[in-house]
Amino acid sequence: MKKNWLVRIVLGIAAVLVVAVIAVLIWQKGYYGGRWYGNTTINGVDISKQTLAESKQKLIDAHKDYKLTINARKNGSLVIDGDEISYDFKIGSQFDDLFKKQHGTMSFFGNKREYTMDYDVSYNKKKVAKIASESALMTGKGYKIKKPVNAHVKYSSEKKQYECVAEKAGNKLSKKAFINAVREALQEAKTEIDLSDEKSYPDVYKKPKITSEDEDLQTALNTCNNAAIRFITWNMGKGVTEQITPEEISQWITYKNGSVKYDKDAIADWVEAFCLKYKTVGKDRVIKDHNGKDVTIHGGDYGWQMDYEKTLSQTMKALKKTIDSSLTDAYIQDPSEDNQNALTIKRKVVYLNTAFQKDYENFAVDWDTENYTEISLADQMVYVFRNGKVKYSCKCISGKPVEGRTTPTGAYFIKEHNEHRVLRGETYVTPVDSWVRITWSGTGFHAAPWQRWGSWTKDYYKVRGSHGCLNLEPSVAKEIYNLVQYREAVFIH
Repeated sequence: MKKNWLVRIVLGIAAVLVVAVIAVLIWQKGYYGGRWYGNTTINGVDISKQTLAESKQKLIDAHKDYKLTINARKNGSLVIDGDEISYDFKIGSQFDDLFKKQHGTMSFFGNKREYTMDYDVSYNKKKVAKIASESALMTGKGYKIKKPVNAHVKYSSEKKQYECVAEKAGNKLSKKAFINAVREALQEAKTEIDLSDEKSYPDVYKKPKITSEDEDLQTALNTCNNAAIRFITWNMGKGVTEQITPEEISQWITYKNGSVKYDKDAIADWVEAFCLKYKTVGKDRVIKDHNGKDVTIHGGDYGWQMDYEKTLSQTMKALKKTIDSSLTDAYIQDPSEDNQNALTIKRKVVYLNTAFQKDYENFAVDWDTENYTEISLADQMVYVFRNGKVKYSCKCISGKPVEGRTTPTGAYFIKEHNEHRVLRGETYVTPVDSWVRITWSGTGFHAAPWQRWGSWTKDYYKVRGSHGCLNLEPSVAKEIYNLVQYREAVFIH
């Protein structure tokens, strides 16, 4: 009995609800029979609950003084005035068709109804294309345009390794896609569009060709790290080390198609600067002359000089040396001294010329300041120093002061000794004894028995001068031959 009573109550409530729904539908049909349903927009214009005539008039009024505002990335904008493009707006028959279609379906309260449709509009397409093409959004006049940047790898000084740098979208428009987007907006009579909306306009901007998701980026990362993370060192002596670091190497390599390419010009510049840094040949030197006075000597070939070509070859081979990637990975995880040592490539300094010593506080003091030879052209004298004092001195006859025969000044070193040698020039062939070479161009000490030594004065060379050599009396020449040592400094002033 009680159960039947509950059934009757439920059936009664259901009947009431059915009647209520029917009543609402009848009311809705009557109220919205000549109106748009609520929450209805067409191309962004709200026409909810308006009659067909009202909605048409609203759209006509909205597009009476038509303007299209185009918003772009980086605060870019462009406004196209309808009058500029002869814009003519008409609603068209499809508007009525949409109204009939909406009322041919059931409607429920709260539903959003957003429609997009092409109006019956006309405009000058050539003028639209011209305005768009000549706008700041395309030309960059008054609006900074940046091209998209591909995702790439870059060396991080802080992390001491390469890292991936994400792509940058930029704001460079694709001309064709831009104009098409504008035309579509005009056709739909939109008053504003936002080109930065990637969902609505996915292809209007130029896109990076390489993104962070590309698999090749990880290959580039590994390849660049393996190529750059190495240390190339030269022991310069006196506790001084010269080193090429990964950061420097990162500036010399570029990645392309799975491999790295080296900037040979930049590497050559570094090697040249390296060699010049330690070069002392040609530097000015201050010596104590036979009178104990300071004399500055300019030029010559004495000093340290690295072999540029061999050093460059050393560098290139070290840069291209295959290194186990596990060593690189270990350093990336922990850039400790041990892991750095495992990636260190040691090279021996190769010299074209050497000197007596290295003084990194004053590079020019590279000679034995206690033992050297001074040649005074003004005095026409030779002074051999031993233990800081003149041990032996003698007169000489230097080159005649005419073109092609003068004795060169500067700092040189003893290059060879020959007891007998034949000197050859354009106008002479002369056998000599006790030959000691000073310059590679042919200047040296030698005996000159043909000179009139009894008539010698310090001006004698002006009339009886040599072809550049230092002429000596035969007995003196033997003394000099035995005194001066191979690679010892000779200062001519």
